[in-house]
Amino acid sequence: MCGYTPIIRVNDDFKTKKGDRIFPVVDKMPLVSDFFHIDCKAQDNSTYSNPHMGLMFDPLLHARSMQKPMMKMHLGYNVLMFGFDSVSRMTFMRFLPKTYSYLIKELGAIVMKGYNIVGDGTPAALFPILTGQTERELPESRRGYAGAKTVDDFPWIWKQFRDNGYVTQWAEDMQNVGTFQYRLLGFRNPPVDHFGRPFYRFAEPQKTSRPHCFGSITRLQVMFDWIRNLFDMYRHQPKFSCLFHSHYSHDSNNRLPYADNELLAFLQMMHTNGYLDHTMLVIMTDHGARFASLRKTYQGKLEERLPFMSIRMPPKFQAQYLTIMRNLRLNSHRLTTPFDIHETFEHLFDFHSNDHYQSKSNRSISLFELVPENRTCEQADVAQHWCACYNWQDISTNELIIQQYSQAVVDFLNKFASEYKQECATLSLFRVNKASQLKNDNHRSNSIHSNDKNSSLHQTNESRFYQIQFETMPGEARFEVTAGYDPKTKTFDIQRRHLSRTNKYGETSACIAQKRPDLREICYCSSLLINTTIFSTTLDMNNKIKTMIGETAVNASSVHP
Repeated sequence: MCGYTPIIRVNDDFKTKKGDRIFPVVDKMPLVSDFFHIDCKAQDNSTYSNPHMGLMFDPLLHARSMQKPMMKMHLGYNVLMFGFDSVSRMTFMRFLPKTYSYLIKELGAIVMKGYNIVGDGTPAALFPILTGQTERELPESRRGYAGAKTVDDFPWIWKQFRDNGYVTQWAEDMQNVGTFQYRLLGFRNPPVDHFGRPFYRFAEPQKTSRPHCFGSITRLQVMFDWIRNLFDMYRHQPKFSCLFHSHYSHDSNNRLPYADNELLAFLQMMHTNGYLDHTMLVIMTDHGARFASLRKTYQGKLEERLPFMSIRMPPKFQAQYLTIMRNLRLNSHRLTTPFDIHETFEHLFDFHSNDHYQSKSNRSISLFELVPENRTCEQADVAQHWCACYNWQDISTNELIIQQYSQAVVDFLNKFASEYKQECATLSLFRVNKASQLKNDNHRSNSIHSNDKNSSLHQTNESRFYQIQFETMPGEARFEVTAGYDPKTKTFDIQRRHLSRTNKYGETSACIAQKRPDLREICYCSSLLINTTIFSTTLDMNNKIKTMIGETAVNASSVHP
């Protein structure tokens, strides 16, 4: 005999509860919730207990496509987007070879080889895709900031799909570091029709001897089954499904090969059952590994900036729109960004096969249109720190300008965290590992960011741009930062979003994680200081260095989150 206990979301993204237990469960009993816990006891006293994902039947969702008919020029294709966390394009090819081969050879997917990130971490990858904007351009939603609100009112692309009759689905695992909940305030109301967060809030903290599974099923397979449930439940309704998996790859890519057979089998099943015949399939990742040992190398730097993005259009589309498919293939060798993925989704709503599509933003281009071969990072709104197209020339770390620059960055970090100087130790420069200067060529402009209103540097021939990799004490934190230098004012334009933490910080910032999660990469908790004598000696050495190289001004406008 078995019991069924609903798992229910309570008010916001941070609370779930168990509903009333239904006992006994009878065959073909309809679900009363998408997520539930089943407990059973057999006659031999053996037991079963496990959380499950499913889809509760909702007649209103089945009728939506009739009540909200899509726009006349809408193509009407389903959209299925599935992603992995912290996996570069090259890592995807290395660790998921069977899936990659099937995507290319059997499904005919097109991989965007010039797909470049536009910021740090998963939010910077998903916000442009799902809203067309960056986090800075959206309303304040960061925990610990005045006036911050939940992210409900953002211009989510799934709202447009819903308003065109689509049934919508979104889920990501590792709910403790959720994309919209870790630093941000999350959703007040469920953002989509089938929202997976309550399941992961309940299921992931459960103790288990099989950390990669929920019961006897792998966590990844549970996700794939939930996608299949959507396609089974809503066979005749248009669907937008977006799921994101982190468990195999967030902390290390070493477990990613576990996903190869599972993802391959899932794609084969979707193809064999005809689910992809009317579906735009997007298999992607957000960025490459940010904290792995590889990140210290030039290869690792490039891989962080070049994630995996593939698009596979339905066979009928490929046969009918030859020019668009030609554009898509040519675009696979050109500079593209998450903004372009959003614009491509927008294009689905306003599709004119023979007419040029007008992008809604100067920085984005629908991938159904031809991306210029000479497109620059400035035109695509990719800051120099993140652009993989630029040529950097190595210079000596002993040059005076680099010594001044490195100290200015450390001063910037301390000022950025100054509000919490009781909790966070004062950082000092330990060493500079690498220094580079941006080559002056015809493929860049002379500003940190063409649309950056907070940058103090204007486009001048005198401005120079430097990038350094350095370490701070205490904690041996490693950073990489890009900034412009104005020799007239002798100032560096240092900005937080042009700085990367390149090694793991773990629990070293636990004292600040809840109050100001945006400081986690910078703060080293003072409570962790054990040998104050060694630390004081390091500070004294650093002060001597500062005296030798002189103080360098940091533009006040640069201290910006």
